[in-house]
Amino acid sequence: MPGFTKLRREIEPKWVAEYCVAHYPGYPTRYRCPLGPVSEDYIRELGLRKAIGLYRPIRPEVDALVRKPDTLILIEAKIFKYMDGLAKLPLYKSMIKHTPELKEHVNLPVHMQLLLPVHIDWVSAYAKEANVEIVVWAPKWVLDIWRERDLYWQKPATEMREWRKEILRRIGYE
Repeated sequence: MPGFTKLRREIEPKWVAEYCVAHYPGYPTRYRCPLGPVSEDYIRELGLRKAIGLYRPIRPEVDALVRKPDTLILIEAKIFKYMDGLAKLPLYKSMIKHTPELKEHVNLPVHMQLLLPVHIDWVSAYAKEANVEIVVWAPKWVLDIWRERDLYWQKPATEMREWRKEILRRIGYE
């Protein structure tokens, strides 16, 4: 019998939007900003706008890009997979000069921020080496989700999952 899947919670986009509104009010901000090149052949054949649209699904996206008069700020939020954010930001920074939508901003300095719900020592240590600023900022609802996951591996939660699995086995769901 096929299993069921749990709907994915989109946590980071809402969190990043709240952060940007709180810390960068009035500055132009793009959320889920695509980065990287678009096929020159597509641009010649279809024009820039259509080519960008066709390439959208396959281009990586930074959670937010804030444009201050003298700086671009790349913001990546990670509630759990900290290494992913830390690894992505320098790559995203290098893609700006190849992003057609940002060509007028390529000469601006780029500042990278990794938004975390709590301080994580090892992330902070490596972020310094990668020139990534760690920003610890989270509204209560994000911290509640972070704590919920933390509880997932504790004994009461594992016992509850085992009990549920046993009930499902008894009624024929394997």
